[in-house]
Amino acid sequence: MSGVTPVRLQAHATPTIRYSWRWQSGLTAAYASEPGSSHARNEDCCSHVPSAERPDFCGVADGVGGGAHGEIASSVLLAHCAQAPRNAYRNPAKLLDWLARADAQVREAIARRGDQSGAATLAAAWFPSQATAYLLNVGDCRVYQLKPRKDGYAIRQLTVDQTYASYAQQPPPNGSPDDPARMVGTGAVGVPPVVKAQIRPRELLLLCSDGLHKFVSDDQMAQVIAGGIGSGSSLASICNTLVRAAKRNGSHDDASALLVLRQPWFTPIADLAKWLAARYRDANGRRI
Repeated sequence: MSGVTPVRLQAHATPTIRYSWRWQSGLTAAYASEPGSSHARNEDCCSHVPSAERPDFCGVADGVGGGAHGEIASSVLLAHCAQAPRNAYRNPAKLLDWLARADAQVREAIARRGDQSGAATLAAAWFPSQATAYLLNVGDCRVYQLKPRKDGYAIRQLTVDQTYASYAQQPPPNGSPDDPARMVGTGAVGVPPVVKAQIRPRELLLLCSDGLHKFVSDDQMAQVIAGGIGSGSSLASICNTLVRAAKRNGSHDDASALLVLRQPWFTPIADLAKWLAARYRDANGRRI
């Protein structure tokens, strides 16, 4: 073809596979949430802000109160947590102060809807950097960390459930020792611990509500996540699999799972064959 000078690979040339730089703070997130069979709407709420590709804050909140009140409590709580000032992200005292303000906001939001009560439990993570997270939980929502190993993933619970049993307190009438003793929106936030977690490349955080972790064992969670990562499934698909596992195992409660993955900084653009196929073409896109 006139005017076209093909570019040919010399026999002695050794092509080098290039690598792409992972921006987005090295983090990516996704979630799945399904309503339980005991009420009409899902009272859980999940959030990654400002986006799934660059999460600075992630949270799962489990609404309590029935009707629309649990849904309001969980959504107001996460919206408030996501607006924490940046200088609070690595300061436990400031994070606790910000959470304390959420209690009043949830109560005010519920009061505008009537005289019924509403509250929420919480698992939250703020990321001042791609390698560090500050975690905070209220009630029985949890945060786990998963670390890759040769035969899958090792899973470790980073938060402690704040239940009547854990505080050696008597639950209210018709209550259970496993019910949350700390909630946001009832004046019972307490002073939860703030946990600092270091996240290495390929490690994950799992935030979940009790509708998931009460029905899916830690080992099963790790197996589902390892299988999904190993098969190249998206984080959203893996979260869906976790939620469906909870339903299959008998959960009638709202069930939510949120995964955050720290990606490696460098990943190959493609394998050698694909790289060569994409690079060595003439001006009209034909292989040469």
